[in-house]
Amino acid sequence: VLMGLALYAIGAIFWLLVLSKLDVTKAYPFVGLGFLLTMVFGVLLLKESFGATRAIGTVLVAMGVVLVARS
Repeated sequence: VLMGLALYAIGAIFWLLVLSKLDVTKAYPFVGLGFLLTMVFGVLLLKESFGATRAIGTVLVAMGVVLVARS
């Protein structure tokens, strides 16, 4: 739990640094990448299952990040 809180604090600091350099409209789409990283770490570290439904969802999230970032 303490490690999770520490990582959350580090993430918050990085987010503030990003927001100090970029507009929110350009930075916020990359929040969606957090879902992708969580999925990757869950599969690799926690040996969670990864089926077709998760693959499709992952592709949709990635496409959404790209589309919002380009607009």
